[in-house]
Amino acid sequence: MQTLAIITLALLSLFAGALIEPPAAKAANPKSKAAITKTEAPDAAFSDKSGYRVVSEDISTDTSRRYVAVVLAKRIAEGDIGRIADLVRAKEKAPFERTLVNFYLPGMKIGQGAWATATYNPALKVAVVGIRLDEEQAAIADLAADHRSLVGVWLTAPPAAPGRLTIYRDGAKTFAEWRLRSGNKSVEEVSDSRDGHGRRLAPLAGGSDYFYITATGKLELRDGQTLIATAERLPGVTEPASPKAAVAVHRPRVRPANSASLSSAATDQGLALSKKLFSN
Repeated sequence: MQTLAIITLALLSLFAGALIEPPAAKAANPKSKAAITKTEAPDAAFSDKSGYRVVSEDISTDTSRRYVAVVLAKRIAEGDIGRIADLVRAKEKAPFERTLVNFYLPGMKIGQGAWATATYNPALKVAVVGIRLDEEQAAIADLAADHRSLVGVWLTAPPAAPGRLTIYRDGAKTFAEWRLRSGNKSVEEVSDSRDGHGRRLAPLAGGSDYFYITATGKLELRDGQTLIATAERLPGVTEPASPKAAVAVHRPRVRPANSASLSSAATDQGLALSKKLFSN
């Protein structure tokens, strides 16, 4: 299964590196005590035009570490991430040896994998783990020029490999095309079946791994009954009622969708799935 093999390879590298998000409760100093100085509802409306909101702050008692959670109104460029991180750091009442600012998009769960991080240790380093703003913009631009019979286009992020998944039809056949941030690409024919809750797309190569499109348009990556990740749908595609009809593609409004959500068992599932795929 070419597609799932690429996913699991990316999983192993991501969880071994930049995806690791150290919570304040697991700070290096065992005597440190987290002080929650501010908490707000992550999905509360933005009351100003700043485009961001600090929702939590954890500080170790020895002033060595500071962890801040920030919710953004939408995706922003890496330079703007650094600018906001500087504003957040400027409000520190005392200098810290290390400051970590985790950025989340609307709808993401705080503490379950940030969209981007800004770390001062002591120099600033910005890392975007999820889909970047330029990647989203490129996907929107490519969608307008894609004349295939599209079922839908989704943006995938950790714990799945960051990239773009396109489901399309070619005659009576259905295909899943995955373009990864790394530059790798895979195309697989998938079976296409429906039930009372959504649509199941399983690689013809077999196995327990498949994609599932819910009635609301979300795409789930599953291994049997286990949810690995949920991808975000790119707006602008309306599938024709008949496979022979021309697909309707509309220019989407400039309003980014929520970032892909994470499964709590994603790391274990990624490792298990990798062993299964490459042991054959």
